[in-house]
Amino acid sequence: LRIREDTAKYLLNLSVKSAHYDPKTRSMRANPHPEKDPSELTYAGDNFVRMSGDVEKVNALQLFAFAKNETGDADVHLQAAPSQAELHFQSEQKRRMQEANNLRRSVLDKYGGTKYLKTPAKELLLAQSENYVEYSEDGRLIKGHEPAIPKSKYVEDVFENNHTAVWGSYWKDGKWGYKCCCLTVRNSYCTGDAGKAIAMSKDKRKREVS
Repeated sequence: LRIREDTAKYLLNLSVKSAHYDPKTRSMRANPHPEKDPSELTYAGDNFVRMSGDVEKVNALQLFAFAKNETGDADVHLQAAPSQAELHFQSEQKRRMQEANNLRRSVLDKYGGTKYLKTPAKELLLAQSENYVEYSEDGRLIKGHEPAIPKSKYVEDVFENNHTAVWGSYWKDGKWGYKCCCLTVRNSYCTGDAGKAIAMSKDKRKREVS
């Protein structure tokens, strides 16, 4: 049965090459739109319904009961004692999982490599997080917290030898330096405005010579 507002299965795809529709059983086992994304379909065929939900679990339980009956274990019967069969199936699943964990642990103890199994943080893998941040039209923060500025492996914002600017804040003639004193010698002591005046006088003499 179907709701009257739902589109009939045989009207989903009118192509002659579409999935077969059986009017006697009102079934369409194949997907009428195999070329489309399954996540966007409202109906993907009766076979899709039969293999979704708890169907796979029931099939696995049925195969387990068949295997037990073939080995001569008559206590496991899905139709006669479904609860008992379910308990046997769960115990068998736990036993297999325990064996797999023991095997995995023994391999790691023998060869090592536990550190490579640790998964990095989700923020590092996807470069995103669930932190909500809202900004205004002019860029001011309204809600949430400002994202932290990523730090490098080098020391940042540390002023050395009385400098008021970091190394690399000044560039002159292919050389890095300190902006506060225009010195291009690393780890030199800051000379302040006097160093700037000397640097300006050197530039002035170079221009006069050239």
